[in-house]
Amino acid sequence: MTSKKDLFYIGIVGQIASGKGILVDYLVKKYGFIPFSLSTIVHEEVKKRKITNFNRQTLQNIGDDLREKYGRDILARRAVEKLQSSYKSKKFFVIEGIRNQKEVAYLKSLPNSVIIGVKAKREERFRRLLTRQKPWDPKTWEEFLVIDRRDLGIGQKQSGQQVGKCLVYCDYVLLNNKDLEDFQRKADKLIKRILKL
Repeated sequence: MTSKKDLFYIGIVGQIASGKGILVDYLVKKYGFIPFSLSTIVHEEVKKRKITNFNRQTLQNIGDDLREKYGRDILARRAVEKLQSSYKSKKFFVIEGIRNQKEVAYLKSLPNSVIIGVKAKREERFRRLLTRQKPWDPKTWEEFLVIDRRDLGIGQKQSGQQVGKCLVYCDYVLLNNKDLEDFQRKADKLIKRILKL
């Protein structure tokens, strides 16, 4: 049986549409990591509250509310609990959607963990949002600026979104302003370094 000391966690912090999901997919497909997004817990709460019509602002509000009620690291704690109970024989996990410093601090407190930040230019991220067309994503530049500033932590309280501050505490940061091939090449170099391959 795998002991907790054998477990390895990579936490992914990133701006909206910076390429977090691409990095997660890469870790899953190439290295066999088990993925988990903190937004899964927020979406579970949406269902629990029977909210059928929601957007990114709704999701941000619910995430903030959970952190306010149960502690700023609640989403990370729940994620680790779910992973450890669901995957007893697995050792490598990647957690994305980290948006508060306490989530970073909790993951860093685990025996084997690394936090990677993903950054991209604002204009490029907006272009990607329009391309991917998730139903809860903003549709105009003005709407995007509002949710992006909030996500970064501008004007937010401590229990809110704080991606800008989280990026400061990352062990590594990857820039994703070019094409997919460039980003995957950077990611591969970094992961090999982290895993000592």
